[in-house]
Amino acid sequence: EDVRFSSEDWGAKYKAETPFGRAPVLDIDGTKIAGSMNILRYLGITFGMAGNNDLDNAVLGGASDFMSDIGTKMYGAVFASEAEKDAKMAEFKDKTAPDMLKVLEKNVKNGHFIGSEKLSWVDIQGYYMLDTLSTRFSINLTEFPQLQKLHDDVAALPNIKKWLETRPKTDH
Repeated sequence: EDVRFSSEDWGAKYKAETPFGRAPVLDIDGTKIAGSMNILRYLGITFGMAGNNDLDNAVLGGASDFMSDIGTKMYGAVFASEAEKDAKMAEFKDKTAPDMLKVLEKNVKNGHFIGSEKLSWVDIQGYYMLDTLSTRFSINLTEFPQLQKLHDDVAALPNIKKWLETRPKTDH
């Protein structure tokens, strides 16, 4: 079940029930799994979307960590002080993101991150990050053909496509 909540309900109803006082949380028969990347990794392993061995999983994990680094830099710009925000956002969009995407591009082959020749949980993470960069920051993915392919291939998967068309509209 996909539970969405308002900011008011978060503090009053949900926060105390989470393992670390943060969302998201996946509840599997009463066991609460916390953290977006942890949930994504758990579901990837559970549904056969991980590497074929520990070495493949380590390579995929490296790509995941690098994308988390991009996210950290993105949020540093988004949540910068008002005095610094415009400059930090411009630097992220014009320099930091393109430079990091050039590096990330080298780790994608045939629309998948190196470490897996099949759809992996890291490909799903990549789709979400790339979609955020292209829609919220106007980053042009056509400059990164392997990343563009990954983005488009994941978005075209029938279940992902259906979810994107029917998901609840939220700010986050």
